[in-house]
Amino acid sequence: MKKNLSVLIFITNGVEDIETISSIDILNRSNIKTTLVSINNKREIKCAHGTKIISNIFLNDLKNININNKSAVILPGGLQASKHFQKNKILLKYLKFFKKNNKIIGAICASPSMVISSNNIFPNAKMTGYLGLKNLIPYQQWKKYPVYWDKRYKLLTAQSVKYAIKFNLKLIKILLGEKISIKIEQEL
Repeated sequence: MKKNLSVLIFITNGVEDIETISSIDILNRSNIKTTLVSINNKREIKCAHGTKIISNIFLNDLKNININNKSAVILPGGLQASKHFQKNKILLKYLKFFKKNNKIIGAICASPSMVISSNNIFPNAKMTGYLGLKNLIPYQQWKKYPVYWDKRYKLLTAQSVKYAIKFNLKLIKILLGEKISIKIEQEL
């Protein structure tokens, strides 16, 4: 496996438990380093269904690390968390930086519609997202697939917690290739 790949996972209170934990677990299994970035500057984050996780770094401290060597960023869903992500100007600045530098941005469930689409970060990219918020994504951008990879714009999206594992396996396939993605899937 390739070494030194690293992904930022943005978190805040109300983030969807399984979407967050499965990203950490599955990416770590493939030797992709995950860094949990708290956007609310609290070390301990309480997920939507009560799971508590500990962040590695605060959003305000990202300026002190080299984010150029990060392969991707992930925005798990969760309605409460997506509302926080949607309005956080510093987070939006980093998402635009990743887009400008042709890095992968991944968003699950409520995050594609509430964060990516509502802030017009990818006005032409195709995406999927939580079906209950489908109306927030312009019709011409909507894809009905459970997980969708827009290779041109480097945007990976998924509809819901139900597809969190498939989302992460797709990210591994993009970063490390199909052989490793299949190997990790067989270990699950």
